Amino acid sequence: MTDRIGADLVVESLAVEGVTHVFGLPGTTVMDLIDALARDGRIRYLSTRHEQVAGFMADGFSRAGGAPGVCLASRGPGAANLAIAVQNAHDESVPMLVLIGQVPGSITERRSFEEMDVVAAFRPMTKWAVEIHRPERIPELLQRAVRTAVTGRPGPVVVSLPLDVLQAAAPEEVTPGPRVRFHPPAPDPAGVAEAAALLAAAERPAIIAGGGARDRAALLELADAASAPVVSTWLRKNAVPNGHPAYLGPLGYGAHEVSDQLVRDADVIVALGCRFSEFTTKRWTLVPPSARLVHVDVDPAELGRVYPPRVGLVSDATAAAHALTAALPRLVAADGGRAERRRQRREALRKEYEDASALPPSEPDGSGAGGVSSPALTRAARNLAMRQGIVLVQDVHTFGPWMARHVAVDRPDSYYGSAGGAMAWGFPAAMGMALARPDQRVVAISGDGSFWMVAQDLETCVRERIPVLNVIVNNYAYGNTRDRQRTAHGGRYHGVFLGNPDFAAYARLLGAHGVRVTADGELEPAIAEALAHPGPSIVDVVQDRMEGLPPGLTPPAAR
Repeated sequence: MTDRIGADLVVESLAVEGVTHVFGLPGTTVMDLIDALARDGRIRYLSTRHEQVAGFMADGFSRAGGAPGVCLASRGPGAANLAIAVQNAHDESVPMLVLIGQVPGSITERRSFEEMDVVAAFRPMTKWAVEIHRPERIPELLQRAVRTAVTGRPGPVVVSLPLDVLQAAAPEEVTPGPRVRFHPPAPDPAGVAEAAALLAAAERPAIIAGGGARDRAALLELADAASAPVVSTWLRKNAVPNGHPAYLGPLGYGAHEVSDQLVRDADVIVALGCRFSEFTTKRWTLVPPSARLVHVDVDPAELGRVYPPRVGLVSDATAAAHALTAALPRLVAADGGRAERRRQRREALRKEYEDASALPPSEPDGSGAGGVSSPALTRAARNLAMRQGIVLVQDVHTFGPWMARHVAVDRPDSYYGSAGGAMAWGFPAAMGMALARPDQRVVAISGDGSFWMVAQDLETCVRERIPVLNVIVNNYAYGNTRDRQRTAHGGRYHGVFLGNPDFAAYARLLGAHGVRVTADGELEPAIAEALAHPGPSIVDVVQDRMEGLPPGLTPPAAR
């Protein structure tokens, strides 16, 4: 029987916190931890082919509603390879626990092999970074790390675990404490009254739902009580059912003019769980100075960071929405017909949004210029979005604005997009989501540039039998950069066109299902065939190398 060591305390603490999966890559300083996971047996450990993929899988696992996503890497280069995933999770407020093996304390500060100051390196991109120096403190600090990751504005937490701490004997009396979670803050009643009065007196109200607005029912009750239209922030269109009469689409890159104009014209804006990012606000030009802003966020540091609010409420978005809804009826009843005018305005704007969201036709011959047309791919994505049991994952690619403009998402928790900007997020995140939601089928839509950055981990997907369908939008280009060179650099294309393999043949080589599509009429049958396959699948959607953005849309200039 193996004596109990620090690594066992790590696993015991993770189990108490509800962790069910750990994604990582083996390395010298974490072998004792991997062995402890194997001996304990309660937590599934999955090895990836690159630490970045392990981080993105943990990110996807967290977003899909499982226990906190956990990733694992060894010192130095392994830790550095995780940095992209950690930074992306920090930018998108995704709770994640990052465990990094470290050189033993007896040889620190000697530039030992792969030595790295983990805490200093990761502190700017985490909620907290800590190194544990004694085995008896593992439960205390590791459980605090999980609480920190999931409390308030969520985010990644890094825990550095020196090898000697993992190998040290664990005192028999040291055991993890109970799992503890804190209730989110409720809004101040006086602030709610002031905010409700502003909203009730508005002629042109707008509600902006951000990533912190996770309760659809509470949000829609507020929208209906105020007769106010709702827009979501960039890539957060799953915040409300897109078919609801109050919804006017997402803001950000690819937004319809009616969505942007709603904010420009607003006299009162209620922003729920929204941090006013660069893309959502069109580089901070969208919100008019004259608008009276009610800003709700669980993190007080966000209030006034970009726009000083008339009323700032430090609160969980759901609690604030409920409180505002409860405060409105008496005020609205005495508004002299203002609510009816708002209702009629909302109906007219909704009709305008529905007209704008209509899908442009495909090419007359039924195929794109040398491949599958984007309208055909958009129709396929729309059909997937309507199917029960399907989760759509949108990577960072040129096809994204087509989805923003023309794909409606009505089912809760059925769409996820990456607003952090990290290419290659989609496929690994979809793998993590599929493990968190084994009863649903996860479909990732990736660009060819993104997929090829993490293509080696299709082997992980096959080995671990993760039934992800990845649709690769294959235009042989870094499409976003190509379009910027077209619009901002006189069509001088340099370093943006790619030489791709047959991705379907590559999938079959690794034991996955693979099919290549070169014309519009082949696409939907290929997707149906892939969904019928019980394991991982690739649908390689070949497009013309200049296929890109929706008509009339140009990429924002680099400034």
